[in-house]
Amino acid sequence: MKAVGIDLGTTNSEVAIVENGQVRVLPGEDGDLILPSCVGFSDTGKLLVGREALRQYAAAPERTVKSIKRWMGTDHKTTLGDKEYLPHEISAIILRALKQRAENALGETITQAVVTVPAYFTDAQRQATKTAGEIAGLEVLQIINEPTAAALAYDLRSEETERVVVYDLGGGTFDVSVVEITGEVTEVLASHGNNRLGGDDFDRLLQLHLADLFRKQHGVDVPDDAATQARLLRAAEQVKIDLSSHAFATVREAFLASKGKTPLHLETEVARTDFEKLIRPLLEETLEAIDRALTDAKLEPEEIDRIILVGGSTRIPLVQQMIQEDLGQTPTDGIQPDLCVALGAALQAGVLIGEAVDAILVDVIPHSLGIATAVPTPMGIMPGYFSVIIPRNSVVPVSRSQVYSTVFDEQEVVEIEVFQGENAIAEENVPLGSFRVENLPPQPAGSIQIEVHFDFDLNGILTVTTTEKGKGQQGTLVVNNAGIEKLSSHELKQARTDLEALFKNDETIEISSEDISDAVEIAPELAGLLDRAQQALLTVDAEQAEELQDLLDQIKTAIADNSAELPQLQEELEDFLYYASTNESQE
Repeated sequence: MKAVGIDLGTTNSEVAIVENGQVRVLPGEDGDLILPSCVGFSDTGKLLVGREALRQYAAAPERTVKSIKRWMGTDHKTTLGDKEYLPHEISAIILRALKQRAENALGETITQAVVTVPAYFTDAQRQATKTAGEIAGLEVLQIINEPTAAALAYDLRSEETERVVVYDLGGGTFDVSVVEITGEVTEVLASHGNNRLGGDDFDRLLQLHLADLFRKQHGVDVPDDAATQARLLRAAEQVKIDLSSHAFATVREAFLASKGKTPLHLETEVARTDFEKLIRPLLEETLEAIDRALTDAKLEPEEIDRIILVGGSTRIPLVQQMIQEDLGQTPTDGIQPDLCVALGAALQAGVLIGEAVDAILVDVIPHSLGIATAVPTPMGIMPGYFSVIIPRNSVVPVSRSQVYSTVFDEQEVVEIEVFQGENAIAEENVPLGSFRVENLPPQPAGSIQIEVHFDFDLNGILTVTTTEKGKGQQGTLVVNNAGIEKLSSHELKQARTDLEALFKNDETIEISSEDISDAVEIAPELAGLLDRAQQALLTVDAEQAEELQDLLDQIKTAIADNSAELPQLQEELEDFLYYASTNESQE
């Protein structure tokens, strides 16, 4: 039985495998190694995952969702069509698509996986990721941190110990890890990061910048409806990508708005220097995180042997420049930053199922864990103090205990409130759960002792056990309910059944139209656009009809030739139909 490694990313996801000691990322049927982390439904109700979903995002944002990873571990709901989905349910769809991709590529059933998460993910986010894997039909062998997986992929083993900084800047999250590699052992010394910082934020800053340029150019605001804003965001994403390799990027977004019957287009140029000015404050935050991780690891920048870049956003030249200035050396980018996390996850999966892979992973806990306690002060007993039981950057798995005493005379109940974070005030940290130790014998304050035991496993799941000394009374809390309840076996079975039903529907449909092509198989969202275009030909004026017919002829040729220009032509058709419908409604 084979086990895969999965990088479940904010923007893109990948699945990889170890075979005969070699690790590789598995392609989809189209040969693409990357699956965009985007899910949607076509106008005919067909499930779309990956690039198909991403293509329809600008035209149908109400039926499409991306960057769901930012909501993992919360009860945030996304409405697609007539149904609401929780973040782990959307992630389960992406994981199920990756599972299917692996099965198609390998020709066998895949049931086990190692899945990666940002090093700074909370317990709730890790549990949500694990639940998503279970719904997708996968046994999640281990949840590992993305920077750690990247370090494994780089295979930096040597006789001497190397200290490595792994800088991971993806679409929605950022984290940095300081890793020590000795022979086959990869040990994380410290991690720091921000779960709400990434390429998505750069896109939104550019989106606002483009909207401002449009306002200056035409004297009106870009319409605030979801479809227009999605188009502007798509343009911003493309600008960001173009500016990674060019000093200037041209934006041409047709029919973005109108004045009366006059269409207004966005045609402008964005300089890399303007983009860098927008994102520099966010990148400075990442440098602060590097400095904190180094401090935690008790290392100076000159003691770092190598810097590894992970995540698509590290392709931005300013990122590399600022890291080099901060740490005094040029970062390494020998492996594609989009792929190295999946490769490392596959290596760890291979280790866990007994493949001949030389790698030993030693990871750390990203947040301090502890409980709320009361402490004596000159002004009396002060509650709400955060007592750390497992400090951040402890090597996992880890078990730690501390003994606490009752605060009041004849105290019968003790409330155990569990938190994670670094603030001395308990309530300023993230609450993970609570339970009560009751029916304590009536004794003077301080005479009853309670041992609190924390056990943090390889998947980042915390189990808290209390034992009353003397009487032996115990209480237990498994922390997995911060934002998501663990599914019962019945609920899990039902969730899997619902998911399988979505995937059983054929994701492509056939259109036989002499105006388009003869019985050609095309994606459902394009089929829907073509149907709308045929209807629009009957209602638009002569000039627009000529323009639309020319576009349809180009699409017909692109379909017949399987041309790489088809996605761009599809976007142009989406824009044309959107403008035409907007203009019609204003009349």
